[in-house]
Amino acid sequence: MKTKISFANRCIWLCAMVLGISCTIAYRLVELQVVDSGNRGRIAADELIEKEIIPAQRGIIMDRNEEILTNNIQNAELIANRYHLRELTAVVEGLAYNQVSHTAAWGRTKSPSDRRKLLNAKRNELLDNARRRLTPEQKAALRRQMGTNDPKTNRMLEYDPDICNYYYKLHDQLVAELLYPYLCRISQNDEESGKKGRNMTREDIIERIAQTQTEEYNRQAKEKGQPLRSFRNNIILAKDFSLDQAERIKEALSRAHVHGIVVQQNPHRSYVMPEMLCHVLGYVDHENRGVSGVEQYFQSYLAGVNGMREYRHNARGQILPNEDDRYMSPKNGLNLRLTIDMRLQAICEQELDRGMQHYRAKRGCMIVVHPGTGDILAMVSRPSFNLNTKDLITPDGSFKRGTIKDAKGKPITGDFNFACQTRYEPGSTFKVIGTTTAIDRHIMTIDTPVNCSPFSVGFGSKPINDGRFNYGTLTVGQILKKSSNPGAARVALTVKWANYREYLSRYGLNVPTGIDLPSGGACLLADGSNIVNYSRIAYGYSVSVSPLHMAMVYATIANNGVRMKPRLIDKIIAEDGSVYDECKPQEVERVMSPESSRIIRGALESVTQSSGPAGRGTATAAAIPGFRIGGKTGTAKKVKESGGYYEGLYTVSFAGILPIDNPQLVVMTVIDEPHPTDCNAGGGTVAAPIFRAAAERFISVLNLQPSDPLAYERYRNTKDRTAQTSQPSSRKKP
Repeated sequence: MKTKISFANRCIWLCAMVLGISCTIAYRLVELQVVDSGNRGRIAADELIEKEIIPAQRGIIMDRNEEILTNNIQNAELIANRYHLRELTAVVEGLAYNQVSHTAAWGRTKSPSDRRKLLNAKRNELLDNARRRLTPEQKAALRRQMGTNDPKTNRMLEYDPDICNYYYKLHDQLVAELLYPYLCRISQNDEESGKKGRNMTREDIIERIAQTQTEEYNRQAKEKGQPLRSFRNNIILAKDFSLDQAERIKEALSRAHVHGIVVQQNPHRSYVMPEMLCHVLGYVDHENRGVSGVEQYFQSYLAGVNGMREYRHNARGQILPNEDDRYMSPKNGLNLRLTIDMRLQAICEQELDRGMQHYRAKRGCMIVVHPGTGDILAMVSRPSFNLNTKDLITPDGSFKRGTIKDAKGKPITGDFNFACQTRYEPGSTFKVIGTTTAIDRHIMTIDTPVNCSPFSVGFGSKPINDGRFNYGTLTVGQILKKSSNPGAARVALTVKWANYREYLSRYGLNVPTGIDLPSGGACLLADGSNIVNYSRIAYGYSVSVSPLHMAMVYATIANNGVRMKPRLIDKIIAEDGSVYDECKPQEVERVMSPESSRIIRGALESVTQSSGPAGRGTATAAAIPGFRIGGKTGTAKKVKESGGYYEGLYTVSFAGILPIDNPQLVVMTVIDEPHPTDCNAGGGTVAAPIFRAAAERFISVLNLQPSDPLAYERYRNTKDRTAQTSQPSSRKKP
């Protein structure tokens, strides 16, 4: 029979095919041995290396007096690594030991080498039992059917999947038996705290390891040709083990030759006074990363660097001594010393809560600043939360997180820092901006008379007035004392917008405060080139600021006209006690001359006086006999989201300087939506009394010296007698 292709051509085609196949094989060998040898070697090495993370200790946070505010509780968590629990060579190691250790032969021998021989024999027996008896043709057909060339496919070709699954179930049961004694009982501490996360049955342990629901779903999805779900590799079985208990679990797992269960150290952040300073400190998440406050802002300093230990092991999971094993010790985080004085912080928290409860207010804050350095000595915001439990804290008590909601149905968590992040219309506390501009520019003096009668600015605008009062003519200083809106507007119109805007910038109101906390940014200001807007800005409307901005404005006045950057971190300290960074006070800018500052402080002192020119000031409730107190009240209507103002809803404030002749403290108190029953809602009737209650205690704690010791002593004696009289008798009735 003749063919169309000659013998010579057939030989050529055959040689070409052989050559092509040979070249393909050669190329693949070169790729494996030369081109990809590094990656292959690394993958093989990684499969034999077990890494243990040694967590670094998070840096502690302390107040200015080095009172510790945070703790690191050392505990551990139990993690199941499903990849290793489904690695046949590791699984049969545990099964082989469990079977052979109960035999008579095991009991008769005490030699480690003999026992190792028995264990290896049983292990090889289990592996041999699982091997598939396939011909090369059947293996090739299965490989074509699977279409992959990964280790999992190779294992399925070598071992019977049904027997492997049977081994896995036996091993899961073995793991459950080992762990059950440690997970079945709630510890005494858990019983007291009500936690039940560690009360697990054997079935619970097996379910978490095997992920049977996912396995069943994948089985059905595979039959239907649907996408499969992925398994979780690292499964947290239990948390918050003590290190002693964790060590016992590790020893039990090691004795049983069980691999794939990891006992990992898990430092837990705890707060010494969890209901105090929560907005400043912030807290960490489940991974020990800061998510708010100082914990978040200084995460890179506090976190440290985790250490690492590497173990090399063979295919059976046995650790092999190796000089190449690496160990890297952890580098603990840096410690922070805050400028906060917890003595003053405690006073502010107590007095703010007492005041808000009395006046039935929704929100509020107190900020205490040292004017000479810009140090934040105390910062309180309400509502707040418990740093350990995250429960909401209000003046009415503590509530589970998410149970209290606002008018829109949104849960109130207490995370919002009212002192830094809110913006509010400050009202009359803003009048010092126009006074500063007028005096420091020498446009007016503190004694320049100003017409304070009601007047309108622009066609059709509402008259600017002082409500039911008409003060007639007041001096620039008396405008602050009586808090006259028409007077403040006329002062601002006299100094012109360009000059006024310059002092807004000097006070830092056009930029964020620069504090090391999340803040609300720069103040929001209406267009001051519009004369109507400008006239209202002059007395604290059409402008939104944060309480911290206003605190730093009055700290500037108290510091002889020099604006300081608000300072929250005093020092960053290394683990050995050395100073990593000394965060010194930073002078930002001179806002006004020392003489202008002194003159304005004198006007602010008159605000707290009940007599003198123009009569009674608006903040006599802030006065403390024997001390020269200065400050300014503020009362502003609440702004509607749709525009305009609410009737009867106010944000009231008082910025106090103690003492005015030698300023040591500036205290900003802001109360949102007070509902007093015994007075009208105003800065002088609500915020000023809260300031005085706190200031009296500041004087005692800091040992501040009065300007008139006799007057202060008489005041204290009178107050003590009144307190004793008002207390109920402790004597029992007959």
